[in-house]
Amino acid sequence: MIPSIAWKNVWRNRMRSLIVMIAVTIGMIGGIFSSAVFKGMSDQRVEEAIKYETSHIQIHHPRFMENQELTYTLPRSQELAGELQNLEKVQAVSRRMEVPVMIKSSASGTGVQLLGIHPEEEKKVTAIREAVYDSVEVAGKYGMTDPKRVQRFLEDSVGHYFTQKSRSQQIVIGEELAEQLKVDVKDKVVVNLQTTEGSLSGGVFRVAGIYRITNSTFENTVAFVKKEALSSLTGLPADAVHELAIRLSDSRQVGPLVKQLTRDYPGLDVKSWKDIQPELGMITQWLDVMLYFIMVIILLALGFGIVNTMLMVVMERIKELGMLMAIGMNRMRVFGMIMLETIFLSITGGVIGMGIAALLIRYFGSQGIHLDAFTQGFEAIGYSPVLYPSIGVSFYFTLTGLIILTAIVASIYPAVKALRMNPAEALRIEI
Repeated sequence: MIPSIAWKNVWRNRMRSLIVMIAVTIGMIGGIFSSAVFKGMSDQRVEEAIKYETSHIQIHHPRFMENQELTYTLPRSQELAGELQNLEKVQAVSRRMEVPVMIKSSASGTGVQLLGIHPEEEKKVTAIREAVYDSVEVAGKYGMTDPKRVQRFLEDSVGHYFTQKSRSQQIVIGEELAEQLKVDVKDKVVVNLQTTEGSLSGGVFRVAGIYRITNSTFENTVAFVKKEALSSLTGLPADAVHELAIRLSDSRQVGPLVKQLTRDYPGLDVKSWKDIQPELGMITQWLDVMLYFIMVIILLALGFGIVNTMLMVVMERIKELGMLMAIGMNRMRVFGMIMLETIFLSITGGVIGMGIAALLIRYFGSQGIHLDAFTQGFEAIGYSPVLYPSIGVSFYFTLTGLIILTAIVASIYPAVKALRMNPAEALRIEI
């Protein structure tokens, strides 16, 4: 009975109720969509960091991360990789050497982190292979017009990820590094490093491929060579490994597996992607909190508007409320009626807003929001200029609860004001 009366009361002044509902709807659309954009950015960054840069988990010698000393290699690395590969949660394991080097071309030089990898293992753990592209318009560059000759040249000149045989040692570098060194596919670079004995060593490498990802800093500081080539330069044994990169079949298993490996291998340094890139882990956790913080601020602002509206409703209906109490409606029912009116106002606007926001998120989640004008700035901090909003279903349930809570809180003062009325005095008031 009371809910039915409350619902009818909502529509007694249609214009006022619609204005409140529209305000709640717009607030929900803006809050949910902006939260989805931030959440999508965060999820994209984490996914790309795992996919291209860190993998889910890395294992090192306990002192390797302090100064990356060449001699801090993992003991019995091949056996360890086999044990890890047999774990149910593990999808793939890649054995790596990691050495700081100087890389130079005829135009420039810089310091980079050189990773010695087994290409077949690495492509199962990271997706750098998929990011390698053909970096030159070879036909136009060499003035070729004959289609067959162009095709043969393209087959020989296209960038690759150690998939073609070569008499020269091969290296895969990032697009930013290629631009800094002013080199292209098939150009040569010189790598200089310090051996385990402290002497200088170096080698000439031919650029096999150039990769492009959304993190320009990573592109500029990380290059890849075959592990055996790096071993021969450093003087380390062929089976020496500085790092085991692990990819899991389910990202949710990272925490439990890190705890398990730390317990099973106490002499090794086991780190998750959050430990390897702590700033990224912090931003992810911070954004999860900020999503709700944004919505709470919006709901607080809407709450004051709802309080004002319900006060107007109470003041306009003083005589009516006094009559209801005079004929026997107890105060708790009056309180409940006003509270339900407030909840109906808020929920109706909130549900419409959530529905429209969900449709917008679904559309832009597949089409993307293209911010090509800001590509350089986004990639400088490791984010893609194409944003794909996303939000979990649980967010909508939590938000529904917050809307109801806001409505209840907003209804308390108007309802209490109505309860304090004396029925006899209320009946004598002329509106």
